Amino acid sequence: MKNLSILFLALMMFAGIAKSQSKGPTFSGLMFGDYYYVLQNHDQTQKDLAAFEFRRIYLTTDYSISDGVWARFRLESDPTASNLSNGKLSTMVKDAFLDIKNVGNGDLVIGLQGTWNINMAEGIFGYRPLEKTIQDLHGISASRDFGISLTQKFSDSFSSGLLLGNNTGNGDSFLPGTATNVSQARYKSAYLFLQFVPVSGFTILVDGQYSGAPASKYAKTGDVIVNYASKDFGLGVQGFINAVDHGESNGSTLVRNGISFNGWLGLSDEIRLVGRFDSFDPNTTVRGSVANSSQNFILGGLDWAFRKNIHFMPNVEYTHYAYANGSVSTKDDVLGRATFFFSF
Repeated sequence: MKNLSILFLALMMFAGIAKSQSKGPTFSGLMFGDYYYVLQNHDQTQKDLAAFEFRRIYLTTDYSISDGVWARFRLESDPTASNLSNGKLSTMVKDAFLDIKNVGNGDLVIGLQGTWNINMAEGIFGYRPLEKTIQDLHGISASRDFGISLTQKFSDSFSSGLLLGNNTGNGDSFLPGTATNVSQARYKSAYLFLQFVPVSGFTILVDGQYSGAPASKYAKTGDVIVNYASKDFGLGVQGFINAVDHGESNGSTLVRNGISFNGWLGLSDEIRLVGRFDSFDPNTTVRGSVANSSQNFILGGLDWAFRKNIHFMPNVEYTHYAYANGSVSTKDDVLGRATFFFSF
């Protein structure tokens, strides 16, 4: 982490030197978090917990190297992934890539970059500060990978892309000779998307991922999003299916699927009503616990645009768990939050 701090300070110093140049780095960021209260939980030790928390902090620098070539370096602080051993907030590298424009009718990107089945869904539905998209929420795919991608825009309404990556998320890049990683270095990922926008505001996205894993496990994921948004409302659905070869304890294929309905309605220029319903089935043969249960998830809230780039979003999340034999867990999850979001 010390090395990351030194690197970022060097970037800040370079920003000052670059002011006399025609093109210099730009800095941006965002933060969102909540005051939350656990009204009810399947784990009774969590009931009545209440606290302020950050769920994401970004600090990003973008630099235009030359005409048609730019780079991004982004740090993230995420309490679920980047805390120090003593529990204090820390940072990790979220993005680090070079983007070469005008390659054909699109972009060639090299480095640590976003994966489409997570990030395009976030962009389409637009309410990541409230909750992760359904694939991200259930750990179906990572939001980042280290690799090379090519996107192409064939017309105003149709585009596609292919990403070949290490299948490491934000982790290391399988350096040769590293004993703990060399046995996994052959397992990679390929991501593909096709996006169709027949009319303004209406989007159809088809995307998929094929990736390897140790012990002859291969994961295949297919995902479809249909969404319409106007200045007054938005309504969309996302469905996915994920199969992992030899993913079950008995060696059979593990198949998981889910569907998510997302929507918002403008009540005024500053206030929107936001809602979401998910149904997720892990389809595992081992049932009898919350982790292996099918789930129904409901989110409801308000989005108040207090100022430009500043939002306050009171919301409630409800999660219902059902066991394989049809019985219901004794307690479902009910979480109340006062969420804040701002960007700069």
